[in-house]
Amino acid sequence: MLVNDVMNREVISCAPEESIVDLVKKFMRFNYHTLPVVDKECVVIGIVDYEDIMKVFTPHNPALEKLLKSTHLYNINEADIQEIDLPDDIGTTVSVADIMETDFVTIDSEEELSALRSKMKQYNVERLPVIEEGRLVGFITLFDIIVAVLKMKGLL
Repeated sequence: MLVNDVMNREVISCAPEESIVDLVKKFMRFNYHTLPVVDKECVVIGIVDYEDIMKVFTPHNPALEKLLKSTHLYNINEADIQEIDLPDDIGTTVSVADIMETDFVTIDSEEELSALRSKMKQYNVERLPVIEEGRLVGFITLFDIIVAVLKMKGLL
């Protein structure tokens, strides 16, 4: 079975210039927590999830935080999110491009499901954008694989 046989073709994506308020609204409307970020040609340029939104609540650069976490100097007690002082316009001035992950994995639509599952394990991800000729054509999740296998076995 191929990725093409199982993937969702109705892909909800976002643009890099969308605000985080628009992103949150999209997550809420579609009940998603991960979206591919595409440019005007529908080329995937990033991935954004609800954890990325938390970056706006971090008092310093995420790269610096990662470095600090590797030392004994890092305070492991996270600040109370309700106590963090945020500018009133943060929801409209911070864009998806500011928080998206640009180091991401994709899968080609003609790959076998076994290759997809291996890639998911290797990169510790449960959802991937599906591409054809460099453009987004679908999205596939671990749950999609589970449903496909159960259908194939006649259990659904």
